[in-house]
Formats: sequence, C-alpha cells, structure tokens
Amino acid sequence: MTLLIFLQFSGKRVAILGLGRIGLAVAKRAEAFGCSISYHSRSEKPFPFPNYKFYANAVDLAANCDVLVVACSLNAETYHIVNREVIDALGPEGVLINIGRGAHVDEPELVSALVEKRLGGAGLDVYENEPFAPEQLFSLDNVVLVPHFSGKRVGIIGLGRIGLAVAKRVEAFDCPVNYYQRTKQDYPNYTYYPSVVELAANSDLLVVACPLNAQTRHIVNREVMDALGPKGVLINIGRGPHVDEPELVAALVEGRLGGAGLDVFEDEPNVPEALFTMDNVVVVPHIGSGTNETRKGMADLVLGNLEAHVLKKPLLTPVL
Repeated sequence: MTLLIFLQFSGKRVAILGLGRIGLAVAKRAEAFGCSISYHSRSEKPFPFPNYKFYANAVDLAANCDVLVVACSLNAETYHIVNREVIDALGPEGVLINIGRGAHVDEPELVSALVEKRLGGAGLDVYENEPFAPEQLFSLDNVVLVPHFSGKRVGIIGLGRIGLAVAKRVEAFDCPVNYYQRTKQDYPNYTYYPSVVELAANSDLLVVACPLNAQTRHIVNREVMDALGPKGVLINIGRGPHVDEPELVAALVEGRLGGAGLDVFEDEPNVPEALFTMDNVVVVPHIGSGTNETRKGMADLVLGNLEAHVLKKPLLTPVL
C-alpha cells in the first residue's frame, strides 16, 4: 500500500530539458493543466513556440520552475546534465521527473538530495544502472517509480463537472475516453457505454466520479471489477459506498483486479486493514482537495464572501 499526500499540479511552472518529440508531448500535457512551460535545448526554438520560455542553461531553467522534466537525448553533453548544482537550483519545493535516460541524472547526488530534503521529490521512469534502482529510493515517501500511462483507455462513471475535468486531463495523455451515465451526452470524442459492466470491459482505468444515490450505491460491484480485470485499475474519487468494498478487497487479494487508487472509503474513517499490505493500492485519506493551493483558495473564498456581505455587495458564491 502506498499513502500519498499530493501537491496541486495545475498551474505549476513546468520546465523541460529537451524540446524534441517527447518534450513537446510533455508540454502539451502540462498545458492541459494550465501549467506555464519553459525549456532548455541546444538552441532556442523558433515559432510556433512563442509561449514557451527558453533558458540558456539547465541551472537557470531549474531555478525558474516547480517541476523539471528530463526528456532530452543522451550524449556526452547531456550525461549527468542534472547534477548537484541543478538539483540545488530546483530546491526543496521542486520535483524532478526523469523520462529520458538514467544517466541524465547524477544518481548518487539525487539520492542524497532527496534524503537531505534539498529536493522536494522525484518521479523516475529510468535509472542509471538499470535494471537496478538505488535501495534508498524504496524507503522514501517523496519518490514515485512511475508506470506508463499515455494511451490507456480511461472509463469515467459520471461525466459531470468532475468527470469532465478528469477527461480533459487524460485526453492530453492521448487516452481514449469512455463514459457511462444515465443519459448519453453530446461529446463526439468520447465513447458512451449503456452499462457500467460494458464500460469496465472496454477500459484500462475506471474512474468513479458520479454523485451517490440509491442507484449508484455499489455501482462498482463484483461483476464490474471482473470486467475491468486483472490488468485494470479502479480509481474512486467519488464516495466510498460507490464501491462494494469487501468485493474490492477480495478482487485485489485474488488478483482479479490489477490495482486501485482510493480517495474515499465505505466506512470512513475506517479503512480495510488488508489494503495496507498491498503494493498495488494507493490510499489517499479523502484529501482530493487537500493541496496547499486549494486550501488557500477555499480560505480566500470564505473571506471574500464575508467581505462582500459586510459591504452589502453580492456574494461570490451564494447558496440559493
């Protein structure tokens, strides 16, 4: 079981080392989250990239971003392009993502920076001495060893405001979007399925984002989990009772379901003990909105409403 505390990604300053085919694909996906893009490559790119800021070296790039993505080719010049100086420029709030080659990063320096909290976190798809990864990484809570996500078929139960926000984000990763809800909607790029079982059978990831009512209680039952299958992943960001939790635990233990990411639980605050022993489960303690940025925005909204009320102005978010 992995327990993660998430920082908000939307709006972050994303920097990319190498703006080739892969780097541009990263930029496209980050832009879908409202992120600003900066980059370093051997030369500044001409039009059509006027919205991307060029930095002449990796240190300046790292000093002006929140997330640094390594996506360049590996050669003599880019070997250990992410060294101690770059890592320190990224800093204790920064995150390093390496999807290039392991040797792009000075791995001992990376490990020491993470252990000493000089770097905020890392997402690693490659390693310097593959297939071996440094043992210290497995004990760090601020490191994610990432699987491949792009191109996965994403099924969404409930295509309301939250479901559409999920769809927008996964589209940027070239994921086909399927959905189920009570009525088919006019979304020509999304495939509608008339039942949750059919949706699950045609998805690699199934995201629960619908309201909870009598009809949607245990909408994800054994039949749905078996349709999703041993390579499928269930993500529940709705309500705990959307999922038949004993059946979920059984499906994970028996290998009938590939994995799960859970932000909610059927009997909160209680969580089934069996989930804590599983490596294919990510558990988030109902803090989907618990980022520093979102909580600050919530507090600012409360103060804004109070100020509007005192000044006899229209409320920012009236409840009618």
